[in-house]
Amino acid sequence: MLYYQLIINLVEILAAIAGTIYLKKAEYRVSRMTRYFVYFLWLTVVNEIAFGWIPWLIKNVEGFKFLKNTFLLNNLWAYNIYVVVNAFFYVLYFKENVKTKLGNQILNVSLVCYLMCCFGDLIFTDVFFKGPSFVGHILGSILIFLGIMFYFYEILKSDKILSFHRELPFYVAIGSLTLHLVVTPLFIYQEYFDLSKSTKFVEIRWIILSCANIFMYTCYIIGFILCRKNKSYS
Repeated sequence: MLYYQLIINLVEILAAIAGTIYLKKAEYRVSRMTRYFVYFLWLTVVNEIAFGWIPWLIKNVEGFKFLKNTFLLNNLWAYNIYVVVNAFFYVLYFKENVKTKLGNQILNVSLVCYLMCCFGDLIFTDVFFKGPSFVGHILGSILIFLGIMFYFYEILKSDKILSFHRELPFYVAIGSLTLHLVVTPLFIYQEYFDLSKSTKFVEIRWIILSCANIFMYTCYIIGFILCRKNKSYS
């Protein structure tokens, strides 16, 4: 499965590099949230490489064996935190492009409720170190979907419909929407499988995760390239 992990890490790094180039070319014409989005891509790269590979290094590299009895051997806690941060950031990102008062109010209330549910799930259950937080994954995906729908509605009812392909948030919306629509069912079905024994499911899961991530980050890269060439900055 290391092969799939390497592929995902590669496209993450390429997207972050494309975003960095985009910021340098766009200079002051980039909004605050777009800058934060590129920074978030680098945060994702650091999180995936560090907590994605440390458990493997501990198990397979002699120099890391001294960490075997530490919390670093299990990376579930890191991903459970990241899932909450990920959903929170994406909703804020799309909320920046929603101008309607009602839409902003709904997203604000939804964010507060989401954070309360996630903190409750991670603090008052044993899921934090023992498994993926289904509350964080599923509610987070629903919340991101809601933010994207409000963004699309904003495009449809404004003049942006004529130039939506020149806006970076459009490519972010398409990529992230596809990823969460594809990946969310995996976490639902994962509950019914023993991952240590269901090798076929694990392999199919990794293939789907890899394809979904490749598609999402490719959308981001295309968005950075096209928006830079069109001199249209978000």
